[in-house]
Amino acid sequence: MAVKRWIPLLLVAGFALAGCGQNLAGSAAVVGEQRLTDSQLADAATTLTQRLGIPGSPQVSQALISRWVVAELVDELAARRGVDVTKGEVDAAIAEEEERAGGREALEQGALQSGVLPEQIPDVVRTSLLVEAISKTTITGEDPSGQSGLLVQVQQLSDEVQPQVSPRFGTWDAQQLSVGSLPDDLSTPVVGGGDPLSQLQQQQQ
Repeated sequence: MAVKRWIPLLLVAGFALAGCGQNLAGSAAVVGEQRLTDSQLADAATTLTQRLGIPGSPQVSQALISRWVVAELVDELAARRGVDVTKGEVDAAIAEEEERAGGREALEQGALQSGVLPEQIPDVVRTSLLVEAISKTTITGEDPSGQSGLLVQVQQLSDEVQPQVSPRFGTWDAQQLSVGSLPDDLSTPVVGGGDPLSQLQQQQQ
């Protein structure tokens, strides 16, 4: 599992955008009882752009929200399916990638270029391992990787839990699995300028 595979593995599921309700107050996104607060998003976006040495942008916030929402859905689906990943398995996967990358610093730099902060690596790897584990339970003759079956299951879960994204950050595009363009009648969002994380949607396994 290479660093550049982590992000696409988090973007294997599609789901519909629910309407924005009162429970979004102070939150960039909500999945079930889990919230990504405005302050959490702002801190992550600021830290990421500073470490990359780039200006902030709406696309940075959108990419971070997209990854968070998908990860939350995968986590909920895993819990319902009785699929778990231990800390030992996560640590082992990270250690393997450290060796493959040529050390911790190289691993962190590779992750950073994919929009993943060093402190987020364990969570991203955990979600990736959950995706792989769930996919194994949906393998069929026509779907040897289990990815299509996983996609259907997450779509169904999304319909049930109704993920919400604040319109201040755009609208959810279920086909692209990401937060898309901002509504024309909204003012400039919290973060503004370039699109350094477009690779989050472009990378292939």
